Amino acid sequence: MAGKSFISNILLLILLNVLVKPVWILLIDRNVQLITGHETYGLYNALMNLSLIFSILLDMGITNYNNKRIASNQGDIDQALPNLLVAKLILAPVFMLILLLAGWILQYQKADLYILFLLSVLQILSSLLLYLRSNISAHHDFKADSFLSVFDKVLMILICCWLLYGGPRLNFRIEWFIYAQIFSTGLAAGVAYFIIHKRYTRLELSRFRFQEMRTMCLNSLPYAFLILLMGIYLRSGSLMLERMEGAAENGLYAEAFRLLEVLNMLGFLFAGMLLPMFARLIGKNESIQPLLLTAVHILMTISLGLVAFGYVFAQPTMQLLYEDESPYLTHIYRIVLLTFPAMSIMNIYSTLLTANGDMRLLIRIALGGSILSIILNWFMIQQWHAAGAAVSAWLVQWIIGLVYIHFSRYRLALKIRPDLIFRFVIFFALMIGFNALFQYFKIAFIPAMLMNLPLCIGLAFACGLWTKKLFQGSISQFSS
Repeated sequence: MAGKSFISNILLLILLNVLVKPVWILLIDRNVQLITGHETYGLYNALMNLSLIFSILLDMGITNYNNKRIASNQGDIDQALPNLLVAKLILAPVFMLILLLAGWILQYQKADLYILFLLSVLQILSSLLLYLRSNISAHHDFKADSFLSVFDKVLMILICCWLLYGGPRLNFRIEWFIYAQIFSTGLAAGVAYFIIHKRYTRLELSRFRFQEMRTMCLNSLPYAFLILLMGIYLRSGSLMLERMEGAAENGLYAEAFRLLEVLNMLGFLFAGMLLPMFARLIGKNESIQPLLLTAVHILMTISLGLVAFGYVFAQPTMQLLYEDESPYLTHIYRIVLLTFPAMSIMNIYSTLLTANGDMRLLIRIALGGSILSIILNWFMIQQWHAAGAAVSAWLVQWIIGLVYIHFSRYRLALKIRPDLIFRFVIFFALMIGFNALFQYFKIAFIPAMLMNLPLCIGLAFACGLWTKKLFQGSISQFSS
C-alpha cells in the first residue's frame, strides 16, 4: 500500500519536524546569531555555504544514485554498501583539501580557515548520514528515516541549550556551535548504520571490489555535476554577498533567510521520500500521476499557506525573532519568503525528472540557473546589497521551478490542469485576505498564527485542494 504508506509517513514527517524545527530555530540558531553578532555569524554563514557548494565532492552523486538503485532492487545493498562506503572514505580528504584551497584562494584569514576546516568535518559526517539514510528510505522504512531526520537536531538542541543557557553564555564562540553539530551528526550517523546492520545487511569488506566501486562512482557522476550546479545557484548569493558587501550585510541576509531554510527542510525531506517511490513506479511502467498530484496538493498548499501568513506578519516575525523592526530587514524577508513555493515546485519536479533518469536535461537546466544566479547576484548585490541577493534568489528559483514543470509535462506526458492553478490562486488570495483582516483588527501574532492552522486546512478543503477522494484515490491506486 504505497499510497497509504506515503500519506501516513508524510504526516509523521511533518509532525516530527513541526515539533523539532521551531525549537531549533527559535531557541538555538537565532540566539547563536544574536550572541555572536551579524559579522561573526555572517562569516560563519558564508563559510557554511562555501562548504555546502563543494560538499558534492564528498558524495559525487552517490546518495541519489544509491537511493534509486536500492529502491529498484533492494538486494543490491549487500554489494553496494561496502563499495560506496569505501568510496566516501576516499573522497573525504580530497574534499577537505579542495575546500581549504578554495578558502585560501578567496583570501580568508587563518582563523577563518580553521572554521572552514571544522565545517569540512561536519560536511563529511552529514554526507555520511545522508548516504546511510538513503539506504533506509530506499527500503521504504520511512518511520526510521523520519526519526533520523530530526535525531541530530534534537541532540544539537540539548547540547546548545546548555551552552547558551546553562554554560558561560557571554564567552560563547561560534566554534562551539560547530562542535555541537559535529558530535550530533556523527552520533546520528552511527544510529543510522546500526539500523542498516540490524534490518537489511551487514557490512562485509570482503565484498569490496575496486572495479565495482569505480563503476558505481562513474555512474553517479551526472548526479554529482547536477548537485554541484544546484549548489551554485542556491548558495552562491550568500557567498558573493559576504565577499562583496562584508560579513555584517550577509548576517542580515542570513536573518531573513533563516526561516526559509527551516521551511524548505520539509520539502527536502519530502523529495527524499518521493525519489524511491517515483523510481519504483517508473520502473514498473505504472502511472505516477496520482502520487504526483498528492505531493503537489499537500506541499504546495502548505507552502502557500505559510507564505501568506509570513508575508502579512513579516514585521512581527522579525520583531519576535530578532527584536528588530527595521523596514529593510522586513523587506528582505518578504522577498525571500516568496521563493518558498518555487522551492517546493523544484523539490517535487526535479525529483520526478531525477527518477526518470533525465540527467542531461537536469544538468542543462542547473547550468543555466547557475550562470543566471551569478550574473544577477553580481549586478543586484552592487545595486541593492542584501535585498539584491534576495531578488536574485526569487527570480532564479521561480524560473527554474517553472522550467522543471514544463519538461516534466513534456517528458512524462503529464496532464496540466488549469483548474488546479486557479484553485491555488484563490486559496492564496483568501489566505492573504484573512491574514490582512487579522492584522487590521490587531489580532496579536501568536493568536493569528494559531488561527492560521484551521484556516489553512478549512480553505484547502473549501478550494478542493485537499479532498477525501484525493487521499482515497491515492491509497486505492497503490494498494497491492
